[in-house]
Amino acid sequence: MKLAAAAIVASLACAACSTAVPAQPPSIALDKVFSLKVGEAALWPADGLRIGFDSVTGDSRCPKGEQCVWAGDATVRVWAQQGAGPRAVHALHLAQGKAQAVRVLKYELRLVKLDPHPISRQVIAPANYVATLMLSSKPEGDSDR
Repeated sequence: MKLAAAAIVASLACAACSTAVPAQPPSIALDKVFSLKVGEAALWPADGLRIGFDSVTGDSRCPKGEQCVWAGDATVRVWAQQGAGPRAVHALHLAQGKAQAVRVLKYELRLVKLDPHPISRQVIAPANYVATLMLSSKPEGDSDR
């Protein structure tokens, strides 16, 4: 009986040790690019603002090795969350003339680049996408994009 109790206590102790505490996301430096893989997030500690990369919702960029009439576009789904507040979800584009940036609190969040670039007849696995973003200070009087 004592042996069984000791085994149970040891099992519980091991389970408690193996419970992973979520790691603090890496910090963002204002006005510097940062990259996120799908499912990752980063933190701007000054305002407790987390930025996350959910997915690529569209990728019509002209594949390498092809001649296209236009460069195409890619759309990424990102989110911003201050502290324990609600997540604000945004779609950002690579194409000129589309929403490449969005206002988040008093900042501008911009999609700078999306990797990898498509290659003709090759499918990009969603987990392989990496979004390069920049969080910049935004003048108070600047209008939303």
